[in-house]
This record gives sequence, structure tokens and C-alpha cells, in this order.
Amino acid sequence: MALLHFNTGGISGQAISVSPYVPDLFACVGGQHYGIVGCGELKILRSSPQGILEQKRLEWSDGLFDCSWNESHENQIVTAAGDGSIQLWDIGLPHANPLKVYKGHAREVSSVCWSQTRGDENFLSSSWDSVINLWDPRSDVPRASFREHTGMVYNSVWSPRTPGTFASASGDGTLKIWDARNNAHSVQTYTGHQGEVLSCDWSKYQEFLVVTGSVDKLIRGFDIRAGPGSPPLFTLAGHTYAVRRVKCSPHHENIIASSSYDFSVRIWDVSRPQLQEQIQIFEDHTEFVIGLDFNLHIPGQLIDCAWDDTVVVRQLQL
Repeated sequence: MALLHFNTGGISGQAISVSPYVPDLFACVGGQHYGIVGCGELKILRSSPQGILEQKRLEWSDGLFDCSWNESHENQIVTAAGDGSIQLWDIGLPHANPLKVYKGHAREVSSVCWSQTRGDENFLSSSWDSVINLWDPRSDVPRASFREHTGMVYNSVWSPRTPGTFASASGDGTLKIWDARNNAHSVQTYTGHQGEVLSCDWSKYQEFLVVTGSVDKLIRGFDIRAGPGSPPLFTLAGHTYAVRRVKCSPHHENIIASSSYDFSVRIWDVSRPQLQEQIQIFEDHTEFVIGLDFNLHIPGQLIDCAWDDTVVVRQLQL
């Protein structure tokens, strides 16, 4: 398996997002001192035969926890900050300031996610203040706020197949499914974990399948057609500490990747959940592995980042 490594120079990696336009371009965000104190950085990186090259570095006054590319503009990306703000950047411009700064949260912004629906310019932000906001990037205030969670919201992700639908993972131990047109209440709530739910992702092939990762060290898959009272479709055990992020492969229907506070990245084949099938385990990091993303353009390419100031590009053998 081919490996490329990049040292972030004292920036603890928090998230990875691969460009939806350029095959070898991706973003990494993080902060000094694990994002607790100090500045944050957005790094635009490019993988090449010579290694991983830094194309641009943009700084913010607080740690950055997540990033998401604009699906309609190849140079635009939003970042989530520890000071409760969101930044919209244009990496094609020569200056180092964001195009716009959004303020709609009372605490740290933990995730951002741009809509994948063609013609839809909206993006989501999730926060430790328990609120999910829906933004039109042209407006200074949220279009809508979703306030049903009772704990920190760590992750909100748009469905890639059902316009206007998104899922959220929270410290209140729940996974919620939402219709963006109705912010009064969620559509469904799942309580299948014994602990905080830190991450969720939608299958790119099965439109009703949502995968979650939790502090209880488990990965679970939920068929939202079955309803909240139904058992998970599968449960994957193997991590020895909290599962920080889960990602469904865009190229292989049965493949899921996960990263964890146990310093590992694991690849799972969910067609064999009874065997809890970990088909690959990578333990080359020396700190929490936080960021994780598949490359949409290159089958089997997975990129991760960790608090050991390292970004790794992997080419999986699947």
C-alpha cells in the first residue's frame, strides 16, 4: 500500500476534505495545542509523485475543527472555528482573509457540510451549543436553526441521494434524521449507542443507510426505513477507544473507514458484519486520529490526519 506523509508544522489535525473538483487537491484544518488554545490553520495540500505539497496556508485566530468545499464553486471552502464563527474562503484569491465570516453559534463550531444537491448553495453548521444552523452563504444570519438535541452536536451530514435531508450525531447519545424544510422537530431519533455519538455518514449506494461512530467504541449502521425502534443493521467492534469519525466509501458499497482515539484507522467490510470484519488496520499514528476522507476521484485513496501533526495519504488494496 502506497503511503504519503506530510508534517503540519505544529498544527494538530482536526479534519480532511477532498476537493470535489480536483483529484489530487485536499484541505486539512487544525489548530495549535490540539485546538484548545492558539491559532488555527486551513492548509490546501496537493498529493504528487514528490509527496504532499502545501499549496496555500490560511490562518484564523482560533482553532479550526472542520471544513467543507462548495459543491458549486471549486475555489470556495468553509471552515468551522473554536470561537463560534464560520469562515468562507476563496483559495483562488491572493489575499489571506476570508470572503465572509458568519456568526450564529454561542460555542465552538464542530462541523460544516455543504449541500451536494445541484443548484443548492446551502450549508450546515453544528456546534457545541447543541444547535444546527442552515446557511445561505449570501446571508449574514442562518436560514433556519434546529434545536432538538440536548447535547453537543458533533456532526451533521447531508444525504447524498435525498435532497433536503440530513443526519446529525450528538453528545446526547442520539442520531437524528431531519427534513431541512421543517426545523420544528426531527423526522426520526435513534438511540442505539451507549454513549456520545461523535460521527455519522450516509451510504453513497443505499439511500436509507446511515452509519454512526460513538464513544462506546462501536460503529453501527441504521436503516432509517425500519424506524427508530428497530435494531441496527450491523454493529462493528474493534476499536479500543472512542470512534471519532466514520466515512462510507464512494466507490465500494460495502466498505467503511473509521478513525479513533486509539490512534488507529480501520477499514471494514460490512457485507460480513457477523465476523466484525476489519479488513485493514493502520496504527502508524502516535496520537488521536480525527480527520478522515475518501478521495471521490481515485478509488481506494483515503486521507487522514491526527493530533501527531501528521497527514497520511493511503492507497487501499480493496
